[in-house]
Amino acid sequence: MSFFNEQARRRRQARWQSAACLIIASGIGVVLSTVITPLLLILAGAGLRLLVRFNVFSGSALSALHDLGKWTAGHVATFYSVIDSLDRIHRFGDIGVTLTPLSQMSSLCLPGLATAALVWLVLRSAIARIGGEDLVLRLKCRAPNPHDLEERQLANVVDEMAIAAGLPAVRLLMIDSPTINAAAIGRSHRTATILVTRGLIDTLDRRETGGIVAHLIATVVQGDTGLSVSVLAVFQTLGFFLTLLDLPLRLSASRAIGGAVLVALGIKRSPEAVAHIGEMLEDGLNASSIEPVNRIFAWAEVSKWHLAVIAPLLPFILISLFMKLVLFLWTALLLGPPLGLLWRTRRYSADAVAVQLTRDPDALALGLQKIAGSSFPDGASGREYFFVHVPLSSIADSNVTRRGVTVSLHPSLARRLARLIRMGANSVGPAQVTWARLAELSRQPARAALVLGLMLLLVPLVGALAILVAYVTALIMTIVLAAGLGIARAVLGG
Repeated sequence: MSFFNEQARRRRQARWQSAACLIIASGIGVVLSTVITPLLLILAGAGLRLLVRFNVFSGSALSALHDLGKWTAGHVATFYSVIDSLDRIHRFGDIGVTLTPLSQMSSLCLPGLATAALVWLVLRSAIARIGGEDLVLRLKCRAPNPHDLEERQLANVVDEMAIAAGLPAVRLLMIDSPTINAAAIGRSHRTATILVTRGLIDTLDRRETGGIVAHLIATVVQGDTGLSVSVLAVFQTLGFFLTLLDLPLRLSASRAIGGAVLVALGIKRSPEAVAHIGEMLEDGLNASSIEPVNRIFAWAEVSKWHLAVIAPLLPFILISLFMKLVLFLWTALLLGPPLGLLWRTRRYSADAVAVQLTRDPDALALGLQKIAGSSFPDGASGREYFFVHVPLSSIADSNVTRRGVTVSLHPSLARRLARLIRMGANSVGPAQVTWARLAELSRQPARAALVLGLMLLLVPLVGALAILVAYVTALIMTIVLAAGLGIARAVLGG
């Protein structure tokens, strides 16, 4: 396989995968609309009633209040018609009776989609503005020492690869860490920065270092640094709405939302501040964010007086828990896998571009083998997908999984080496062992049949899991939407 064919193949795959990610990410907006739309209606109704009370544009406010109330009442009636239509479903072909009322309710999704898109744009802009400088600060990066021969040679290699790729000079920074790894950050090729650990240049020779640097330069050339910003913004957007649901439950949620507003208004602009707010939003994805709820229930068990105090919070607690369950399921089972597939495809493509730049597939293959036994530097947790390669064992041992962001974004080393072998690498072994095992399996019909049977068994199990997730999602969305529209209708008086 030529590296040009590999690049073309990966570009085609990336387009389809990007479209799939867009569709699935839009589904998050649909799920969120069950909370966002009633919340916006309630806030709008409360604001309009205040205007009427203080006689400020009272005529226009009353007219708008009437129109919103009428619109909400119409959707409440449509919602009940959807519920009634479910009683008429007795077989699979009867599902069509729900399509008309569901299509009439589709406008309820627009506020959620628009709000989610706006939050994503704001967060992406903030992340792009700091251009990965938060990671530079966290890792305490420094400029290469011109008097150090190894670091001076590394700077020369970076300049050579940038020239070969047609890029302007790329900034190089060193990480004083014994780990063997490197990363590319920045919002575009104009602001790209290469981060290299001291352990990498102490372990790899010049040829292997050139292969790794070529991969990083390819990441910049393809625009993957900008893509990483978009991926991070997706998860921070999800964290924003989960944090919003936690407002009545934990004090840190109010600080995170307040900080996000200050970032959006441009009041907080420093990389440290933006990065800190982003981490607080990502904490909303943390499974331990429900601990405040457990403490609230434990406190309520002490006496009846405590139970009476938290009674007004129970609707918020239940809605928060329900929506977190849906969004966790949606992210883990539906959004995470295609995002991981997209990022892995870009990594394969960057490998092919690296081979084009160096004309030496063995250089990258040998460098990847030496990186495989290492990890990412301390302080890079939650951003390790910026690095060339991170073993799954390192991710499992860190606190990355608690945020649910990058558990499966890195491709396996065996698959990367297999592709490099097809492009001409002949001095590596792990991928050849993998193919040898497959060949051995093919020579054992009974064992191969058992493996095939287990794989076929997974198909109905995955299908059943998808149906279960869809059912739970629909049930919770129905409960939350019914409660929210009922409150909104009472506020608007429709």
